[in-house]
Amino acid sequence: MSVDWAGVTQRVVLEACAPAPQDVVHYCGDDATAVLLAERVRRLERRPDLRDPPAGVSIVCLHGWLRHRSRDAQRQAVLDAARLLPPRGVLVVGDVMWSLPYDQVDEPEQYGEDVARAPTTAVLEGWAREAGLLPDLHRFGVGVGVLVAIKGER
Repeated sequence: MSVDWAGVTQRVVLEACAPAPQDVVHYCGDDATAVLLAERVRRLERRPDLRDPPAGVSIVCLHGWLRHRSRDAQRQAVLDAARLLPPRGVLVVGDVMWSLPYDQVDEPEQYGEDVARAPTTAVLEGWAREAGLLPDLHRFGVGVGVLVAIKGER
C-alpha cells in the first residue's frame, strides 16, 4: 500500500494555515489547495510570487511551490514572506523537503518534479529563523514536510 503524500501534505497544509473567515491569504501553489483555502477565508490571493502582496495579509502559504525555484530564490521567498506578515502572522510551506542530503535519498524521483532543488529541513528552518520567524517543522518520511512558522513580535 502506497501513501498519497500529496494528499497528506495538502490536509496538513490546510490545518496548519488554520484559516479563519477574516483571514487574507497570499497563496502560491496548486489549484486544489487554493480552492479549499478560498472556501474558508475572506480573501485568497493567488500570486505567481511574493511581490505585490494583498493588503491585510495574515497567512502566506507556499504549497508545492518552493522546490521549483533556485536555492537563492527559495531563501528570498522565506525572507519576503516574513516581511509581508504582521506579528503573529503565519507562513506555511508544504513541499518536498529533505531530512537527509539529496544524494543520500533513495528513489528521490518518487517525490515529483524539481526534487533536486528541494531544500533540506535544516536549511528551511534556518531561513525561517533568519527571517525572524518561529518555525515548527513536521516531516512525513525522508522527503515531504510542512513548515509552520509564526512571525514573532518585535
